[in-house]
Amino acid sequence: MMHCTILYNKSTPDERWATDMAKSLDNEGVVAELLDADSSRGIDLAEHYDITARPALLIAAADGTPVALWQGREQMPLVSEIAHSARQ
Repeated sequence: MMHCTILYNKSTPDERWATDMAKSLDNEGVVAELLDADSSRGIDLAEHYDITARPALLIAAADGTPVALWQGREQMPLVSEIAHSARQ
């Protein structure tokens, strides 16, 4: 089972984008965890996967192995592509 995480900064335009993306993915049958980039878990995740841009969307296998990582809104693919990666 893949785990999908959306890392974003609260109280920025990216917060709205992140919540909209999570809803769109949910409509595709993919549950995405929203994670504040400034929280301790958010900081740990960013350091572990070398995430330097926000928002970021990470799909990882159950063991934590990254399957796909997109950083920055301009790099985000279509919701259908993200959902396809999450289902593999």
